[in-house]
Formats: sequence, structure tokens, C-alpha cells
Amino acid sequence: MTDDTLNNPHDHFFRNSFSYPDVSVPFFQRYLRVEVREGLDFATLAMEPGSFVDARLADHHTDLLFSIGCQNGPPARLFLLLEHKSYNTPWAGLQLLDYLVRIWQQEAKERRQPPLTPVIGMVLYHGESTWTGGERFAPLVNTPAALARFTPDFEFVLCDLHQEQLDYLQDAARLAIALQLLKFIRSDELPARLPEIFELFQKLEVHEDDALAYAGTAIRYIVRVARQVDRATLEAAVVKGLPPGLGERVMPTIAESWIEEGRLEGIQKGRIEEARWVLHELLRQRFGELPESAKQRVAQADQETLHRWIFQVLSAGSLDEVFRGDRR
Repeated sequence: MTDDTLNNPHDHFFRNSFSYPDVSVPFFQRYLRVEVREGLDFATLAMEPGSFVDARLADHHTDLLFSIGCQNGPPARLFLLLEHKSYNTPWAGLQLLDYLVRIWQQEAKERRQPPLTPVIGMVLYHGESTWTGGERFAPLVNTPAALARFTPDFEFVLCDLHQEQLDYLQDAARLAIALQLLKFIRSDELPARLPEIFELFQKLEVHEDDALAYAGTAIRYIVRVARQVDRATLEAAVVKGLPPGLGERVMPTIAESWIEEGRLEGIQKGRIEEARWVLHELLRQRFGELPESAKQRVAQADQETLHRWIFQVLSAGSLDEVFRGDRR
């Protein structure tokens, strides 16, 4: 199992899913505005290599960059920057601005002169509460009206899965599978929804080996993240939803994933304890001795939440700011 699967299963599933054109193309066609998508040639959509996320922030942010040709006149192409988040944050606009600058800096190194390629920023959010981070950059800066022209501004496209209805995506089966798993991965609804999610594999117009590979990716994501789903429930959903031949072939993946998860839990326990100690020390140094309520939050948090708080403590002015956006 790769390190990104271990440390950030959301990242691994997100990247794997959107590497398929039958996920990325219908996603952009669905969420870009009509006046934008009508001018794009989706046959040319391609994922660009690499990442523009700072290595120090890799556990907290995930970006994918796509290029696409324009049908009518300049620019000859544009970039689509897709960022996914499993938690709410007010700083999405600032993070996207950082990515935009990195993209353009890299492009400037490769060109002798302007113009640079336009970039549309997008955020795919699959947290457990409605997104409150806005969709523009300028509101993050307290700018008097007389200084407004000196402050950069842009808007980004938001896909908030918490509010999205995903019942009409049957014609884009792999996209429907990806978005429904991202939306419900921590929800108590997931066990009941699993059979209908796996039924979508019957609509994939691909070779069985390709369907098997993606079913394995989905199963490993469920086993790693969805604590509300036990092995019997997952196996029953596979039997009910997948075509018989595919269901039989995927059963060993379930068994292997559960065995691997048991081994990883032992590894993760050590990493979680280390993260708790680091966070506790950072909080104590910033804000003094912690109240019992804060200690309990740290003691009960999972690894992803601990890493998020460690990142937030660097800029937070109070304990409340560190814990802001906590899904508990």
C-alpha cells in the first residue's frame, strides 16, 4: 500500500478517480458555467504532471491541474486547477492564490515573454457541514474602498458536495461513484447507500479488468475511512450491487484490505500518539496550560484532524481558532 494511501486516503481516491476522463470531463462539464464550458474543447482535456502544493502542506491540500483547448479564438488553452478539501476552511482563496502564482511562475520560466495562460480555480469540498469559506479572494483582506484597486481579487468555482444532489448522474457512472463516495464516506447513510453505489459499476462501459481496478480503489477507500461500515455490510453491498463475475473477483480485495487495515491500525496508532504529543506541546507553548476540554479534543481526534490542527496552530490567535471547523 502506497504512503499516500496510508497518510491521506482522501487524496489517493481523489487523484485516482479524476485521472479517468470519464470522471474529469463530466465533472467540469457539470460545474463550469455555460458561457465557459461552451468555449472549451473537452476532447483535449489532459491532466498536467506534478503538483503546485508546497511539500510541507501536502498532508493538508491536494491539487490537480488540467489543460484544455479553447474552441474559438484566444487563448489557445487554459488551465483548470482543481483542489479538494474534506474540511471547511476560510483560507481556500488564499491557498488558490498561492497555487495560481506557482503555476504562472513555472510557466514564466518556460516562456520568454507574456501572456501567461488563464487559470480557473475550483474547489471540490466533501466535508460534513455546509461550506462557509466563500468563493472569492478579496473578502479575505480588510481593504478600505480607497485601496481596493491595490488588492487582487478573483472568484473560484465551488462544488459543495454537502449540498449537492447526485441522483441524476447515471449517465456518468464513474463520476457518480466518485462523488457519492466522497460525499457519504463519513456519513451514517453510507451503509444503506453502498448497494446503489456499487450498482453504478454495471453502467461502466469499460473492460471488466478496468472496472475491477476501480472497484478495488473504492473498496480500499471505504475500508480505510468509513468506520461505520463493517466487513459484512461491505460484502453484502458488493454481492447485491456488482455484476456476479465482478463481485466474485473483488472479494479477495475486501479480505486483503481488511487484513491490511488491521496491520495499519497498529502503525497508525503510533503515528496518532506522536501527532497528539506534538499538537499538545504546540498548544501549550502558544496558549499556556490547556483546559480539560481542549485536552479531551486532542485525545479523541483522528490523525487527519490532528494534522489539520497542527497546521492551524501556526497562525491561530486563540484555542478557538485552532479548533474552528472541527467536525465534531
